[in-house]
Amino acid sequence: MAGLLVVRVHLDWTGPGHYEHGRSLPCRVCGTDTKMRDGRGQACHQSCAEDEIARELLGAGRALIDDERVPAPARMLQEVAR
Repeated sequence: MAGLLVVRVHLDWTGPGHYEHGRSLPCRVCGTDTKMRDGRGQACHQSCAEDEIARELLGAGRALIDDERVPAPARMLQEVAR
């Protein structure tokens, strides 16, 4: 079965806890210095965190698409109609 899965993630990092003035640290994902902080206080660019979450969701979604035990939506409708 073929399937197309598109995942877009946008995090709202407008809160002051996501920025540390005057202290740059290496991003936990890409290693480039940043003053941005994730929800746990670790150095991380917003775009890196969004990409990381999108990759995790994409992997989980692909696993469901590839899992033959999960019925396709059309098949689920056929079973309900019976």
